[in-house]
Amino acid sequence: MKKFSQQAAANFVPLLARIILFLAFVPVGWHHAMEMGQFSGDAGARLRELGIVSTEHFRETLDLNAAGLQPLPATTGVARVRTPIAQEVPPVPLVAADAAGYQARALHELTLTLDRLRLPKPHVWAWTITVFELLGGAFLLVGLFSRIWAGGLLVWAIALLILATPSLGNAWSSLWTPTDPNSAFARSQALSQLSLIVLAAGLTLTGPGKWSLDGFIFRGRGGDDGGDGE
Repeated sequence: MKKFSQQAAANFVPLLARIILFLAFVPVGWHHAMEMGQFSGDAGARLRELGIVSTEHFRETLDLNAAGLQPLPATTGVARVRTPIAQEVPPVPLVAADAAGYQARALHELTLTLDRLRLPKPHVWAWTITVFELLGGAFLLVGLFSRIWAGGLLVWAIALLILATPSLGNAWSSLWTPTDPNSAFARSQALSQLSLIVLAAGLTLTGPGKWSLDGFIFRGRGGDDGGDGE
């Protein structure tokens, strides 16, 4: 019985941690990488200033009626089609474009957040975070190079705790007032972020267990990357 509980602690618990981290980060990473968002007003203007979008992004969303199309002559023997007439399209006023908004990848929600923190090249950081969310969570599920991915997600989970909590003092006090309905959301949010931090830290320190690709590949090699939990 003791041996079974030790095996469960060394292998089954890390497996559950990997599944939870997968569910926590991969759907968000997919949203950031694969879905599009609409950025207008100050958000759109800032993305334009950062060089991420331009008035061409705005122009693509307009119905320009193909900028003036003309049918081919019937004598050509080709089915009648419409071809664009070469003409200069007047530039779109920046104010109008910013107000109407731009289509861009949803990960630039992160870009704007990181830009407010004065980080240099916030779009590069946004892409890096998205890679760790999407690929890191996926590789954690199968347990491949788990310590590396878990370490990256640990750093991001700590950052999320700070970014998602308007006031750490209020979050801390909410933990001790579970019966106060006004603090219920802040309490659950803080506990959720702390749970992700603990899970990622555990995988970073102990590895993914034997029930993983790391455990299979690095078996008998000291388990430095695989981390068999022993």
